[in-house]
Amino acid sequence: MTLRSGLYTTLMKIVIGYPPLESKKGTALLSQNRQFQWFSSPTYIYPVIPASTATLLAKNGHQVLWLDGIAENWTYQQWLKQLKDFKPDLLFMESKTPVIKAHWKIIKDLKRKVPNLKCVLVGDHVTALPKESFKHSPVDFVISGGNYDLALLDLVTKLKNKKKVTPITYAPSNYNLTKLPFIDRKLTKWHLYASKNGNFKYFPGTYTMAGRDCWWRQNGGCTFCSWTTLYPQFSSRTPTNLLDEIGQLIKIGVKEVFDDTGTFPIGDWLTKFCQGMVKLGYHKQITFGCNMRYGVLTKKDYTLMAKANFRFILYGLESVNPKTIKRLNKGTKPSKIKAELEVIKQVNQELKGHLEPHVTCMIGYPWESYQDAQNTVNYTKSLFKKGLIDSLQATICIPYPGTKLYSQCQKNHWLKTTNYNHYDMRQPIMKTKIKNQDLLKLTRNIYTSCLTPKFILKKLFSIRNFNDLKWFYNASFKVLAHLLDFS
Repeated sequence: MTLRSGLYTTLMKIVIGYPPLESKKGTALLSQNRQFQWFSSPTYIYPVIPASTATLLAKNGHQVLWLDGIAENWTYQQWLKQLKDFKPDLLFMESKTPVIKAHWKIIKDLKRKVPNLKCVLVGDHVTALPKESFKHSPVDFVISGGNYDLALLDLVTKLKNKKKVTPITYAPSNYNLTKLPFIDRKLTKWHLYASKNGNFKYFPGTYTMAGRDCWWRQNGGCTFCSWTTLYPQFSSRTPTNLLDEIGQLIKIGVKEVFDDTGTFPIGDWLTKFCQGMVKLGYHKQITFGCNMRYGVLTKKDYTLMAKANFRFILYGLESVNPKTIKRLNKGTKPSKIKAELEVIKQVNQELKGHLEPHVTCMIGYPWESYQDAQNTVNYTKSLFKKGLIDSLQATICIPYPGTKLYSQCQKNHWLKTTNYNHYDMRQPIMKTKIKNQDLLKLTRNIYTSCLTPKFILKKLFSIRNFNDLKWFYNASFKVLAHLLDFS
């Protein structure tokens, strides 16, 4: 028993966990990722919102155990033993479409082996289809929406006080994120995710979120993005609040941060943040990266970012086909990205900076021809060959339930299958004019850009320190693994 707010309350024991998902396909990239993927080379992304959930619960007096069996590389039996030994009242799991069936099976197993355990599912899939999981599993609660850290705390409080709780809880769509406590990194074993991640050049690294999802919301935002389902509204912290957190991360030895906000805030917010990084001297102690839209920043912005020690900047090109961009409601002009990347190159030359742009593209749209897809791949590769981007990525577009693209697929009969297990980017889900093997070949083709003698020599001559060498070594294995991912 503990005294809180003048009342005696019974603490609850809660597990925040990712059960191991054993598969011949590789390691599951589940946490904090907009598209699920199996990776031949293990990649771990720090799950920011579940970590916030754990922190909130712990600060409110509950016992919390962090059990990420994927990042720990445990077997299911090892993970289960840890869970049983803790004797929790409740298990919290984040899920996605390609693994929802696996999670239903796990919940059924847990109900047999840990009879008194309450199970909670969260994530974009159950947000889109909150009733579905009750039909296929004995799950106790589903939280719909992305701010599930706040919703779970409310749910646990009601359970603790024996108040009525509905099976489906709807998380608040908007919240003042500055009021949230900083994540307790020790509680959430941040070191598990600090090195095996291609986004980091300097180790150890970790993730933050200045805001939840993306501020681009014209006509509902991009049609393919599952996170618009999670976050109907964009919320952000203040620049000062993020800077304060970075100060804490520096104290525990973090060398690089990637901010996983759907699109990092711009305008005055970005200016104040960059100026704060320099004023506080953080730019000399930590490297920063983020997701960004092209077409919204100026040379002045990139200059500020370079001075603040930004490095990795990720842009979603998606396609060079104007028809595709319009259908996706991307709101960008592919023809503009080359000029913007040239500005970044100029800033790097003037300031001897190291802004390192990364461009992603997608193929496998129902309306595109083979030539359309090849044009996108070739254009992305050309940016790489010209030295305008430092890394690149290609994926097969997957329409997740809850997205506008998925609704369009249903309306137009574009879906090849409704078997969720296949929604893992290993094969096209939408009917296309392109053969499966050709799509996979095109996806692999983009990574061959990194295997040319010219590129390898260029990278070898660009090595300035041990961190550059280590990054080059690790990246080489990641590229080879990606070729296997789409074989």
